[in-house]
Formats: sequence, structure tokens, C-alpha cells
Amino acid sequence: MKRFFVTSAIVASSAFIGFSVLNHEAEAENQPPKAVASAPVYDAITVRSSSLGGSIVLGGSVLPVKTVNLSAQMPGDVKFVAGQEGDSFKKGDLLVSLDTAALYAKRKQAESQYYSAQAGVRNAEQQYRRELVSPNSQANSMLGGAPDMFSMFSDPFRNMAGEGNPGYEKYSNLYQYQIGTETARNQVDQALAAIKELDENIINAHSYAPFDGVIVKKMVEVGDIIQPGMPLVTFANIDNLQIQVEVPNKLLNMLSTGQSLKARLDGSDQLVDVTVDRIYPSADAAGHTTTVKFKLADNSGARSGMYAEVMVADPAKAGSQAPVIPESAIIWRGSLPAVYKLTDAGQIKMRLVRIGERVGQGNVSVISGISVGDRILANPASNTRSSVQ
Repeated sequence: MKRFFVTSAIVASSAFIGFSVLNHEAEAENQPPKAVASAPVYDAITVRSSSLGGSIVLGGSVLPVKTVNLSAQMPGDVKFVAGQEGDSFKKGDLLVSLDTAALYAKRKQAESQYYSAQAGVRNAEQQYRRELVSPNSQANSMLGGAPDMFSMFSDPFRNMAGEGNPGYEKYSNLYQYQIGTETARNQVDQALAAIKELDENIINAHSYAPFDGVIVKKMVEVGDIIQPGMPLVTFANIDNLQIQVEVPNKLLNMLSTGQSLKARLDGSDQLVDVTVDRIYPSADAAGHTTTVKFKLADNSGARSGMYAEVMVADPAKAGSQAPVIPESAIIWRGSLPAVYKLTDAGQIKMRLVRIGERVGQGNVSVISGISVGDRILANPASNTRSSVQ
């Protein structure tokens, strides 16, 4: 009876296990298939070519004509800062000042030394005059003038015997008092120099606006401890602006000082007038470019730091073919345009480009950085990153 019970239990367990396995397989068949990881899909386009006009567009930045970096001339604690970035000031307004209490204390000490030196000069001059009018008066006063009376008889005999020269001794005493007078005067000059040095330090402890303008950048706060050479504020006149462009050397012969050109400001399709203001005398050996500054009109609406494009005529480019991409493919790294290029392995790599003129329908030409036939992202997201270093 017991054997039969055990055998029945084993059979029942086996049946239950078999049923569970079948049930699990049935559920697995009914489950939807899991997603298989695949390579990311990008919205990519192929760079095509287009015929260009007779001009090249060069990108640059809008900068103030006048910009100064005010730095500390001496160590100290910052006691006063006039304002924040964007605050306007007139020429001569105080911008930053340091604590000058210690400097004024040193100046008071230098003044005392100056007055003492002046008193020393008066005393030395008086001693010189006394020796000139009444030689050896101090020794004579001790014995009621007796030494002077005896010297009337003794000096000739001493001179004849070669044991002394009273005339030279008098000259030597006068010379000694004269040197004392000159030394006292030198001490006066030293004290005056110390006072002037402290006055210069007190002046250097204050930074004033060199012209009408605004604070562009502030690098210190009240209470900061600074050392000589540390930057305090960047001050600029933002009413007079210019566009700074790195022009390829081959285009320099197309530019001359005073020449009028057209430019386009960042975020605007309207052209503004610019004038070639300065062409730098030396070129950048690494980039094969030369810095050129273009003056903007006062009513241009430009702001410092804007990206700008200047159209430079180049007849050699008329009718030539160049890569053309949509503006949506361009990303900005500061003031530098770039695109994301797709490699043959499906990875992306950021490439800096130099853009040219607009060719209509939201497209721009590319001067350098990519070639016709390259694959690039048509509309990269802000969080897109290069997968190739």
C-alpha cells in the first residue's frame, strides 16, 4: 500500500512539472518579440554643388573700436567697484578703487621725515656759517677765549716747525660742515621722492574710465585681495563698432582702406554698409590669413559679440562650383560655424567650415571644411556629439 502511494505521488509531480513547462512555452510564444539594438538613424543629406556669384562671404565678429583692460597697478584690497556689466560711465568716472588707508599712513610718516630733513638742513647751514665767521668757537667758549689768544702766538711757530697748518685745518673744518649741509639736503630730496612715490601709488589705487563707455566684463568684487597685473574690468565704447575678419591672403588685393562693402549681421537678412578701416601689416603664418577691420555705421543695429558676414568681391569665383548645404545643418561653436559629417562607418565627426554666400532657399555655400558628396547631418540636435575623436 505504501509503495503504491509513493509511485502515485511521483507520477503526479512529473505531470505537474510537464504542465508548467508547456504553459511557460505557450506564454513565451504569445509575448511580442523584444527590440533588437540597431545602429542609430540620422537625418543625413549629401552635399551637392551649385554655381556661385562673383563674391565670397567671410565670417567675423563685431567688436568695439575702443576696448581697454584695466589691471591692478599695486597690491591691496578692493574697496569700491562702480557697477555691473552694461553700466555706462563718462570719461574720468571712478570704476575701481583699492583701500588706501595704509598708503596715507606711510605718506604721513614720509612727511615727518621730510620736515626733520629740512630742520637738519637749517642746522647744518648754521654750523657752517658759525665755523666760517668764528672758527673753533666751541673750543674757545670753554675757556673764555683763551685758546684763541694763545693761537696767535703758537700758530706761527707750529707752521714754521712743520707741526701743523692752521689754515688747512680751518679749511677742513669748513669742508666738514659743508658736507653735513649737502647730506641734510639729500635727506630732504629722499623724503620728497618717498612722498611722490606714495602719491603715485595712491593715484594707481584708483582706476578711472579712459573714455565714455560701459563695463563689458567685471573680474573683481569688493573685498577681493589683488596683486599687480591682475585684471579688474574690461571697459569699451560700444557706440563705435567694427567687424574683425580673418581674410585669406589671396583676397587682400581685392581690399583697400576706405573701400565700401556690404555685410550681414547675425540673425538678419538685411545688408548693411561697412568700410574697410584697417588692414593689418602682417599675416598669420598658420592660417594664411590677414586681420582686416571693417567700420560699421552708428545706426547699423549691431551689438558687440555678434557674428557678421562681409561680402568680398572675387571675379574669379563667378560661375564656379562650390559645396552647398542648408543653413539648418550649421552649428555654432562660439563664432565658428561647423557641421557634423558622417563617416563611412556610420559615425559622426564635427568639422569646422568656412561658409560663403547664400544661394537661396535657405542654403549657403561652403568655402572649406567639406567637399561635394560628403554626408552630413541635415538638422543636428543641440545635444549631438561627435562619436569620432
